[in-house]
Amino acid sequence: MSTILDRNLIFDEFETLEAAIPHIKRSAGIAEIVVIKLVIGANGEFEGYTQHGQKVEFLVPVDKTVPGQPSIAFENIA
Repeated sequence: MSTILDRNLIFDEFETLEAAIPHIKRSAGIAEIVVIKLVIGANGEFEGYTQHGQKVEFLVPVDKTVPGQPSIAFENIA
């Protein structure tokens, strides 16, 4: 039954977002962009990791994130 609800995309969202970062930074004047990949951890809860495997805390509620509809959060780092 779970396979019926699985949403598989024909492209890798993480790879696509990472490739778009230089263009987004240049056009929006943003200094830093971090794309977070969600995985289900050993305790059954979502965990977030950067492309380099660094664990991070969430800035947006993970229940709002679904494949094909990424969530966006802004944080002032200055």
